[in-house]
Formats: sequence, structure tokens, C-alpha cells
Amino acid sequence: MFIQLKGRKCLVVGGGKVALRKIKVLKDFEAEVTVVAPDIIEQIRQIDDICRIFRSFEEKDLKSVELVVAATDDKKENHRISQFCMEQNIPVNAVDQKEDCSFIFPSYIKEGEVVGAFSSSGQSPVITQYLKKKIRPTLTKQLGQISESLGEIREVVKKLVWPEKRRKVLYKELLNLSLEKNMSLDHDIIEQIILKYNEESRKHEWIEQED
Repeated sequence: MFIQLKGRKCLVVGGGKVALRKIKVLKDFEAEVTVVAPDIIEQIRQIDDICRIFRSFEEKDLKSVELVVAATDDKKENHRISQFCMEQNIPVNAVDQKEDCSFIFPSYIKEGEVVGAFSSSGQSPVITQYLKKKIRPTLTKQLGQISESLGEIREVVKKLVWPEKRRKVLYKELLNLSLEKNMSLDHDIIEQIILKYNEESRKHEWIEQED
């Protein structure tokens, strides 16, 4: 399951390198991040558009928060934070403490809005890293660009091409052409293909009426 994090208020408790990794993931998905810790490393201080609070965690920090990462270097403190979150039905990840997590961070590759995620449910990070390495050559920046182009025409295609199975064929043709040319297709080519499938849809509809 993927959750929309854009603009969502997320809390990271901890100011070290582990917290830094989680902050980068949350920012990669455009979350609104607040960091609470007495000491915060320079790399975190340099990240734009995050709120930094220089003190220890307090339960009041959970107010209006939609997701929490407990990333302190104290397992007991991470457990305490997790308990507060679970009591309030707030999704929580306590780093390296599976029993205190209601969700986990997968290993992932992201190009634009296309995301490939890999999880072993915390059993074997080496497996997820292996999968990430294997998929990396396939999930390219080009696929992210193609996805954006296809997303831009979805509403037009819904109106002009039917039924759904014909729309799927159209999208596959556009994807294959883009991959063959090793680039996103220009608007003229996309328009020509949509019109071709529109004509097929109208012709099919006419035949059904004749029958």
C-alpha cells in the first residue's frame, strides 16, 4: 500500500544520521517534516523547509501529526514514543525495532511519480538491496518522464477512447514507441494515436448499432 505523503505532517524524533536518512525519504515524497531532538547534526540543519525543535520529545509533539519516526539512539525512548503513537492510532516506525513499528520503510527507487519498492518485512535488508540493484537499470528517468506524459492525457483518453481494454492498448503503444525512440513522444504523435483509437471506438460503436 502506498500512502500519499505530500503536505502531510510527519514527525521525526532524533537528530542523527539515522534520522537524516528517514527525513530524506519523507522529503522525497514531499511530506511536511518536523524534527525534534536536543542535538541535531549539521546535515539536518541544512535541509530546507523542515521545522527543527531543539529539545527532547514530549507527548504534545504528536498533536496534529499523521506519521512518526522514532529514530533516537535510545531503544527505550523509541519504545515509549511508539506506545504513545499506537495509543493515538498514529502510524509509527521505530528504527530497527520491528515490534514497535506499525509500518516499515521499504527500499525503493523513485523516478518522478514512478516508484518501485522492495520489502522483506525487516527480515533481510540484503535481499531488498539486491532487488533494488537489479531493477535500477529498468526503472529509469525516462520511465518517469513517460509516466508524466501519459498522466497528462488520461482525461482526454477517457473521453475519446472506449472501452477500457482499447485504452490499455493505446497506452501500451505509446509506451513502446517512447521506449523505442528512447524519449518522450511529442504532442503531435500522441494526438495522432489518440485520434486513431477514437476512430476505432466510433467505428466499433457504429457496428454494434447496426447489429
